[in-house]
Amino acid sequence: MLKAFKTIEQQVLSLLRNDILSGKYSPGDRLRQDEIAKRFEVSTTPVREAFRGLRSEGLVSIDANKGVVVKGLTVKDVAELYELRIMLEPLLARKAVSSISPESLQAATQIHEEMCASTDPHAWSALNREFHIKLMMSEKDSRLYEIVKNLLGVAEPYVSLSIFIHPKILQMDNEEHGMILDGYNKKNGKFVQKIVKQHLEQTLAAIQDSVNEKTLFRTRAPAG
Repeated sequence: MLKAFKTIEQQVLSLLRNDILSGKYSPGDRLRQDEIAKRFEVSTTPVREAFRGLRSEGLVSIDANKGVVVKGLTVKDVAELYELRIMLEPLLARKAVSSISPESLQAATQIHEEMCASTDPHAWSALNREFHIKLMMSEKDSRLYEIVKNLLGVAEPYVSLSIFIHPKILQMDNEEHGMILDGYNKKNGKFVQKIVKQHLEQTLAAIQDSVNEKTLFRTRAPAG
């Protein structure tokens, strides 16, 4: 049974997203609502809603005859995903600099400390998503925030994979996160916008160096 620290729908969506992006499901595979509900010990309602979320992320197609079919992401899709993040996330971060609460900034600082102490790709990637969301959640009522939050979720497994293949990038990423925090503390929106853009460009380069069209659905970091 899934725990209630998130909504059941969010948990099912997150688990299925990771299954698709890590290669457990391949493009063309059908996802059967009843089987997944049984697997996660939930009703079919959150599974159905999770399918809709996966469709909005471009990971599945939903057809009246074929049902829910995995589309997956190609390397081209990953590049497009990060191009969108590079366009939108620095702008959102700049906006959030002037509205972030002291509590959110402190929470992000604590997450950063946990990230600096972590060497596990999966744990670090999950914290990375929390870190960026925490810094920008003061803009949570905006449509831009919802778009960026969605993109962060799709990107998470690829961040994990790039760290697994190139663990040395952790130090660079942690240093850049420290610079981002410094910009927030100094209320320097232009600086934060610049560093976030630089950070995303370097992350994209690391991911592109880690995967190619043939290995995208076969290479995966070990579960943990």
